[in-house]
Amino acid sequence: MKDIIKNAVNDLDICLELRKDVIEKITKNKLSEKEIIEIVDAVDDLSIEEIQKLGSNFRKFPLGCDLVEMGIGPCSSSLTLTELIENCILSDYIGFPIHICAYALGDIAEKEGMTPLEVFKTIHNAIEVPIDLDHFGKYGAMRFPKEITHCMGDCYYNGPPFKGCPKDRIHKRLIDKEKKYSYEFDDWIKLSSTVCVNVVREQGGEEHAAPLDEMEIVAEAAKKYGKGLEGIFYVGDGYDDLITGLKSCIDLDVDVFVVEGAPFNRAKDRLKAFAKAVAVSRILVKGGVVATNGAYEDECRIGLRSGLNVILSGFRGNHHGYMCGYSPKTAKRGNFGVPRVLRIIKEEIKNNKLDTHILNRNILKAIALGSKFLNYKNESLIYPNSLGGHFIGDAHWVAAKNSNLYNNINNIYNKTIDDIDNCSKLGLLGGRYIAWGIAKALKPDEVYISDANKWVEKATVKILNDAKINAYGCNGNDKKVMENADKSIITSFIPEIVLRIKNKIDAESLI
Repeated sequence: MKDIIKNAVNDLDICLELRKDVIEKITKNKLSEKEIIEIVDAVDDLSIEEIQKLGSNFRKFPLGCDLVEMGIGPCSSSLTLTELIENCILSDYIGFPIHICAYALGDIAEKEGMTPLEVFKTIHNAIEVPIDLDHFGKYGAMRFPKEITHCMGDCYYNGPPFKGCPKDRIHKRLIDKEKKYSYEFDDWIKLSSTVCVNVVREQGGEEHAAPLDEMEIVAEAAKKYGKGLEGIFYVGDGYDDLITGLKSCIDLDVDVFVVEGAPFNRAKDRLKAFAKAVAVSRILVKGGVVATNGAYEDECRIGLRSGLNVILSGFRGNHHGYMCGYSPKTAKRGNFGVPRVLRIIKEEIKNNKLDTHILNRNILKAIALGSKFLNYKNESLIYPNSLGGHFIGDAHWVAAKNSNLYNNINNIYNKTIDDIDNCSKLGLLGGRYIAWGIAKALKPDEVYISDANKWVEKATVKILNDAKINAYGCNGNDKKVMENADKSIITSFIPEIVLRIKNKIDAESLI
């Protein structure tokens, strides 16, 4: 494994084979703790520069998700319902998903004379972006005493290493309040796009999270209703804690890894440890998306260079508002973290020439359209469906599919693969997941593919061939595809890309 990881730093083909092997073992529940340790050890042996390059490789299509975004926390126990809704509407307008802290909705509901679910429904009806549900337990929305809901974030403000809460707070819950509304449990998950579980209890964080058997109940419910599942763990000591966190998340079959550093990063070389946690997560995460819910500014920056996809942030009062993008003595309750994190993301992409793009509402809409299109004979072909040993799409596609944006597109767009006429020689202009789905469903005798990105085209051709589909690359030459195919299809759902291609050649578009 050491040699494979070392060579994967500079060879995307090796990355592709390693990722395929990992996906196969994860889907068959055959990835052993020994193999996780081998990967952690191999990455640990790399220099920090090599770790960054390795993690960036595994963020590339189709090894992982090659988008970067924020998840925005709009809620806080101190808000009014009006303020909460306005925060959600602003987040929705920006186009980033929202991260809902269920306990805060419970507190707001109590002040407003509503049930927690009624507040959640009000949010759900006001926005279209995906909703990520956190602080949710076996009775539904968790409820905490005021010393927790109004925590000033002393651990983040003081800085590492974490040795227990400076104010001696523990993960005390108001169970009677939770049980009162336990009948709402299933409806919360039905309204969510993704659901979070927290495994830090397994890493020794008894005072900071619910027990794993409770998280198993939440995970099973999320899977039952086809929702994405996120697993939160600490960097901890950067080795044993990291391995425990990864293994616990894999055992729960999570789609997204969420890495928490800052005071919960106790490693001697904390920046290398954070980079390593992200890079290893990139290799092992089932759904191809790696996030952080807690990282100082320098960790955010090294994480982005190492393959990070999502940084959680939040409005003033929301604890995520200070947990990412700040440093000790500046990370404090009251920070409005969204502008800070967005600046960090933009600077890192530009200054380090990261091969990634920031998610925006247009891209999110394209993913939702693509998710809707990738249906064939009433079967969804998106993740966790696969082709040639690789998933068709990633966890983002599931989140988009479980959003109001997806549902509302029904009013303007209804085409699926069922509406595409088959032919013997099919041309596909664009080599990403839409092309995969069309080829998998229609199974033409020959497929000709062009993509402006050489690696995307090469990877797509290989994966289709591995799936016993005769695919041929055309070196980004759309005209060559047209010459060889009986019919050619533009596979993008981004209007400006479609128009740019149609201005050159007369191919069929999907929008």
